[in-house]
Amino acid sequence: MADEKKPKIDLKARLGKTAVGVAPPPATGVIPTPGVAVPVPAGSVPGQATAAIPAPTSSSPQGAVPVPPGIPVGPPPAFGSPAVALDPSNPLAAAVGQPVASARPAPAPVQAQRIEVDDLTLQEAAKGARKQGLIAGVVFAFVFGAVGYIAGGAQETNKGRAQSVAHAKSLAGDVEKSREQLKSLAEKLEAGKNTLGKEKKFPETLAKDLSGINVDFDGSKLAGVRFSGFSQETTSGLIEYISAVQATNDRKNALMSLLAKLQKPMTEQLAAQASGKPPAVNFVVLINRDSAKNPFGVLAPLQKPIELNATMPTEFTATDPISRSNVTAPKFTSLDKPGAAYVVPKSIEAACPSETSGQIGQLIGQLSRLITDVRGEAGGGGEAITEPKPGLLERADRLVAGLNKVQ
Repeated sequence: MADEKKPKIDLKARLGKTAVGVAPPPATGVIPTPGVAVPVPAGSVPGQATAAIPAPTSSSPQGAVPVPPGIPVGPPPAFGSPAVALDPSNPLAAAVGQPVASARPAPAPVQAQRIEVDDLTLQEAAKGARKQGLIAGVVFAFVFGAVGYIAGGAQETNKGRAQSVAHAKSLAGDVEKSREQLKSLAEKLEAGKNTLGKEKKFPETLAKDLSGINVDFDGSKLAGVRFSGFSQETTSGLIEYISAVQATNDRKNALMSLLAKLQKPMTEQLAAQASGKPPAVNFVVLINRDSAKNPFGVLAPLQKPIELNATMPTEFTATDPISRSNVTAPKFTSLDKPGAAYVVPKSIEAACPSETSGQIGQLIGQLSRLITDVRGEAGGGGEAITEPKPGLLERADRLVAGLNKVQ
């Protein structure tokens, strides 16, 4: 196997080459195929019809290639100066560097023109330019103004929120001070109520104590306050608290005036009750007969109260409420004679309470209601279930907590 030689391949024969030289390419630029005639297009050579150029064969003499008549011999002409002129409409004209005919004619040269503009046109153009510049300036000013407004608004918002926090802290301090004042007011009212109701004494120092307490929280506290960040509950609570505090101050002032008015009669009445002595007689009954001999009585106040004891006076001087005149009547001894009999003081107090006695009860009620407004009222059960009523002290605590949450 190693001694056998592989057959040699004749590459020149396959490529269409002769042993001596290579067949020259046709002048038209078409690569000839071995053994195939190359057609020459009509009109490519002037005055010659279409002819077929035979491909070189192995029978041709060495070093020579038969040339058909009319075909020039030699190297192909250089590009840019073709030896053969082609039809400008032929596609091969561009391959040999010949200009190709164009169906569109060349454009005519542009002629210079003179434009005349009058003064009116220039003025209108200037006005239009100024108007456009003004509009552009307004647009830019609006844009920059909007940007500045947004930036300034954000800064103002932060500044306003900081002021709101400061105002909330200040209000919280004022509410705490008013709470302490309300607490002191409730303590003074409770002490006066115990003195009047339990000890049966008039609270002589209560009016003076109340005059030294003023719950300082009114509408002026909200002047200039920024409510940014305040919850709705806190804002409404502030308004309600101001109204309630003002009402409490008004009732306290009315109570002070009532104490000054009732101090003397209450002091005398309470002192008489505390002494243990029987109450004084202030009324008598004038007994007489009418025209039909029927006895009747008239309740008449004595001109001067007398003490109730075993030895009563033999006659009484009173004021007849019908005639508005003073009368003197002997002590009643018999139905046959006119006279006067005293009236037990307790019966008069029970049937017709004196102004002083009624005012003592009213004063105790006023003190109790004012204490309830400040301290609140717990809910009750039983037949009539009542809900708890928050007082001003509890409202103040809620307000302080809400104001401290403002951020």
